[in-house]
Formats: sequence, structure tokens, C-alpha cells
Amino acid sequence: MTKKFHRDVWVGVVLLAFCAVAFFLALQISGQSAAVPIALTVLMAVCALFIVLKGLRLTREQQGAFHYALTVKESKNAFLFMGFIVLYYLVFRYVTYWIATPIFMILAMKHLKVKSWKVNLLITALYMIICYVAFVIILQLPIYKVGVLGRLFRYV
Repeated sequence: MTKKFHRDVWVGVVLLAFCAVAFFLALQISGQSAAVPIALTVLMAVCALFIVLKGLRLTREQQGAFHYALTVKESKNAFLFMGFIVLYYLVFRYVTYWIATPIFMILAMKHLKVKSWKVNLLITALYMIICYVAFVIILQLPIYKVGVLGRLFRYV
């Protein structure tokens, strides 16, 4: 008899493995620059551990009475969202952050079933304004160097 675990156990284990690799790579960064990647990796590992524990609890509660197959058909939303992320990367890389991010946010929120277009557009606009003010005006980061159209968004 094979023990079947809830899929959250497997997701959590994969996330923990990813965290281990990311933590190892973060330790290779010299100086104080490593602090943020290490902290984020540790926080993600703690979250992954909670996912594993929840999956083990669900496995124990269901006593093998569940059929939780991980198939492409049942995971179509996850694959569609991964497609959104690939599209975001391509537009970000070859056009610019300032065009890719609103497109991604609008598509993602629509996919996640944010019912109101007004709320969707308001969140996107506020996010873009806050990012522009924080990163371009206050921190003066050269985000405009990414993508073909980035120079159109240069401040100063």
C-alpha cells in the first residue's frame, strides 16, 4: 500500500527545495546586499513549511479517501497564469516596465475574478503612480534603461 499525500505536501516540499537553492545563492552575495534575499528566502521557507504542515493535516483528515490527481485539465488556471507571467516577462524585457505592468495587472485581476473594472483600473493606476513616485522620482532608479520604450518614461 502506498501512502498518498495531499498535493499541498508536494507543493510545500518543492517550495522548500527552491528556498534551499535560493538561500545558498543568497549566501554567495557579498556584504550587506545579501540581507534582503536571505530574509525573503527565510520568510518564504516558513510559508512553505506551513503549506507542508497543512497538507499533512489534510492527508491525515482525509485518510486516503480523496482522489487529488494533479492533471493538466485540473490545473488549467495555474498554467494560464504562468502564461500571463511569461507574457509579462517578454513585454517587460522588450518594451518596458511601465507598459508591461499595467497590462499584467489588468489581465491578472480579471483572471482572478475582480468583478469591477473600476476597482481593477483604480488599483492598477494607484500602483503605477506609487511605483513611479517611489522608484523614479524619490529613489531615482534607472528603470527607463529596460526595454525599447523605457526612455520615454525617463525623469530628469
